[in-house]
Amino acid sequence: MTTTQLHWMDAAEIARRIRDKSLSPVEVTEACIARIEKLDGALNAFCLPMFDIARRKAREAEEEQMRGDFRGPLHGVPYALKDSDDYPGQLTTVGSLSNACNVATGYSPIIERMEKAGAIPLGKTTTPDMAWMGLTWSKIHGMTHNPWDRSRNPGGSSGGSAVAVATGMTPLATGTDGAGSIRIPASFCGIYGLKPSHGRIPLLLPNTNHHTHYGPMTRSVEDAALMMEVCSGPDDRDLYSLEDPAPRYVEHLDKPLTGMRIGWSADLGFVEKIDPEVLATCEAAARRFEELGAELVPAGLDLSGSMEIAKRNWQAIMAAIVFHKLADQVDNLDPALVACARGALEQTSGEFLFDKVKAFPIYQRLVGWFGDHDLLLTPTVACLPVTNGRLRPEDYPEHAWDWMEWAPFSSPFNVFHNPAASVPAGLSRDGLPIGLQIVGPRHADALVLQASRAYERIAPWSGQRPPE
Repeated sequence: MTTTQLHWMDAAEIARRIRDKSLSPVEVTEACIARIEKLDGALNAFCLPMFDIARRKAREAEEEQMRGDFRGPLHGVPYALKDSDDYPGQLTTVGSLSNACNVATGYSPIIERMEKAGAIPLGKTTTPDMAWMGLTWSKIHGMTHNPWDRSRNPGGSSGGSAVAVATGMTPLATGTDGAGSIRIPASFCGIYGLKPSHGRIPLLLPNTNHHTHYGPMTRSVEDAALMMEVCSGPDDRDLYSLEDPAPRYVEHLDKPLTGMRIGWSADLGFVEKIDPEVLATCEAAARRFEELGAELVPAGLDLSGSMEIAKRNWQAIMAAIVFHKLADQVDNLDPALVACARGALEQTSGEFLFDKVKAFPIYQRLVGWFGDHDLLLTPTVACLPVTNGRLRPEDYPEHAWDWMEWAPFSSPFNVFHNPAASVPAGLSRDGLPIGLQIVGPRHADALVLQASRAYERIAPWSGQRPPE
């Protein structure tokens, strides 16, 4: 088997071949390391390689393989960790100079579960300062580049993970999503990314507003489903983790969509600005669901007010980090992050709580809409990948911090905890990836994966790879 074949092999296939002993964990790990060493100098997806650990664990996995002793469904399969995930003895900087010496003493729950499943950690991937925005650069780790066009950004905050998956450096990566941080880079890099229902994968972050979700970033839907099976389930350390055990997501992937009623929305009732290529590509992708036996209808859904609530909540979260947790480190933080946080200081605690009150009827509207519809389709992002060094596309007015204006489709579903995925919908005239968002009712993670897989079958994207 050539190393090129290994670079692009899905995790599920790697796991199957390791289990039947036709592929060695050492072989696939070394192929991934070689790929990282070849490409990452120009892309900056990895901020902390963990190659010594990877090689040691791959040797152990191979010894176990030869004895017929397999730890779990990801035995010997490499993966990458976002630099907000804890791995004992390793730095967790969360992309910030303020955490330059922060060595983890334990595992994040998602990493603990990947380890128990037998996966091999390749290293930490880049994220912006405190994972605060939908782009990836930081004072501590520099600029991360989009492999489709290195003058563009891969999106964020899980940008390094997206680049690593998109370029064949790893088949699997972890992401977090507080306002689109899995879906935005998945769209910008042409991969699959899933933000599960809130609490589906437990976390130990101080999730003040319950906006942040953990999720998989992969090249295939089956790989995401496999990762969901490994990582989902309750954890008493997370007060808001869902009590249900992880469903068998993989077994349900190939159920048909026949008879489902799916809504398409280009604006969610409030989005005013969208790139024409993004709109045309996503509309065409949405129509493909009719080929799957589903009924596609105009959504007629109005979530006006939800993004403004998400913005103010996001500012409040950043203010808690900047002016309380890191009050003595403000000069080391991204100035745009500090500007975002300062905006919250003008908001009283009563106004903050009133946003929760205002969100409630909008959520009821969404729940009612899902009473008559199975799924919702939207563009993932309103623009093409943003030029590096900019917070906003060139045709948006300058702003001290507000990157969320060009990503209006993602944050409402963090506020309302819905599962939402980005699937590759196509490429722009200039060869830049565009993502379609698939949203389900709360807790319908299996349905979103099922719809994603159905779309993947009729519009496969595995052959669309960034230029070397």
